[in-house]
Amino acid sequence: MTRSGLVLSAVLLLGSVLTAAPAQALDGHGGSNYAFYQIDHDPGGCDREPYGVVNSYDKAPATIGAQLRQMYTAGQRRLRIPLFHQHGPDSGTVMNSTGGHLSAQNRKNLADLLAAVKATGYQEIELGFFPIGAADPHGWAQWDETQYQENRSIVEDVRTVVRAAGLPYQLDLLNEGMPMSGQATLRDYAKRLWHDYTAAHGKSDTVGFSMTVWIADRARQIPDVYGADVPNVFDVHLYGDDWNGDEYKQFVDAHDELAGKGYHQGWIIGEAYYDDPAAADGIARAIKDTGQVVFYLTQWQLSRANGCADKAVDVAPPVAFDRYLASGF
Repeated sequence: MTRSGLVLSAVLLLGSVLTAAPAQALDGHGGSNYAFYQIDHDPGGCDREPYGVVNSYDKAPATIGAQLRQMYTAGQRRLRIPLFHQHGPDSGTVMNSTGGHLSAQNRKNLADLLAAVKATGYQEIELGFFPIGAADPHGWAQWDETQYQENRSIVEDVRTVVRAAGLPYQLDLLNEGMPMSGQATLRDYAKRLWHDYTAAHGKSDTVGFSMTVWIADRARQIPDVYGADVPNVFDVHLYGDDWNGDEYKQFVDAHDELAGKGYHQGWIIGEAYYDDPAAADGIARAIKDTGQVVFYLTQWQLSRANGCADKAVDVAPPVAFDRYLASGF
């Protein structure tokens, strides 16, 4: 099949798995992770914390609305929205999820943000869960049933708001939550959450758990996490580095590992460097060389140069998307 045929097939398949709104004709264009509407750059570092687009939406609705329109005008059509939460107080970005529910204000903020996204014309969102601190199972030394139940309840709480927005959507149940070999507690968390979520809702509105480098090793854990009930779509994150190789190598290694195990799902590239020509070129070449279906790409708010060494974000708002558009994303 030609690459254009693969893209068309991908578009049709993705439309068939969306459940929050009727399937529609999609153009395949991606966009950005939109988490922060401002970053304060100063000699002491970079402060992003007061400026989360969900938690602080009520403080800057006009600013966020204008940024959404700028990004749309720049060619972006899809967004990935990180939802940061913790068993503790609100920070401006990280929301208090104590007890398994967001505050009424934060639920309203999320609903209002999604309404603005829809009104701007975006075709689809992915919402990712980013637990912080004690809520984050990446850091658990042992199983925490109370915190698991709180996190599970937050997924339900947020899902209700997302579904009511009337946008096609997918949920990433734990950002970069697919474990590597040796991460037994994280594996147990993902396995349990996948079982509980799909028992309640099926799998048509979730990518399961996104996978970051080293993706090939994470792919080997798929049978332990998902069993035979594998997501319809995989979300992979590609950041070229000196240890794991550039985006091309990471993509090909991940494709070969997944295909070798019989997993031929289409991908969302959920994170990549901001408006990056090397990433755009490497990923586009890898698609051509492997024939892997990629539905779309959403860049992270981080340049390869990383102008905020103390943070994993240095761009706000993430307007430019030219390099990815030029490569077909």
